[in-house]
Amino acid sequence: MIIKNGHWFGKGKLLVEGASLGQDVEVDLQVSEDGNGITLSGSLLGDFSGQVSIRVAPDEVGTYVIDARLGGMALDGVAKLESEPNLVLLWNEGQTQSATVALFLAGNGVGCRGFWQESGRSRTWEILFRLKQQVVSGDNVVTLRRR
Repeated sequence: MIIKNGHWFGKGKLLVEGASLGQDVEVDLQVSEDGNGITLSGSLLGDFSGQVSIRVAPDEVGTYVIDARLGGMALDGVAKLESEPNLVLLWNEGQTQSATVALFLAGNGVGCRGFWQESGRSRTWEILFRLKQQVVSGDNVVTLRRR
């Protein structure tokens, strides 16, 4: 999976069908890995505020099982995460909502593009995730690189 352990922050746009300008989207995520898979937890900020909880676990056929909770939505799915781009397909229990997601390396982070379909309405988004660095400070610490 392209997104590794750590604290990630994403900014981007969500384009609603029929609108010419996208709405701002921000995502604050903590990614942690254990012996059974990866957990992404955090929150959506701004106009689309809500909690995010995503569990990613390998299955027996070489793909990954996804259990995602985004705000009030519960989605399940499958993913291909061993090569770029990472591809994800999600749907709800009644299959009235579905989403596709692609993760890929961008020059200064990880790009996330996707499509959302519900009741004949479509939405698309583009978000750039960057790993947040821990700032180390102290009286005797000097750095020549920006943090």
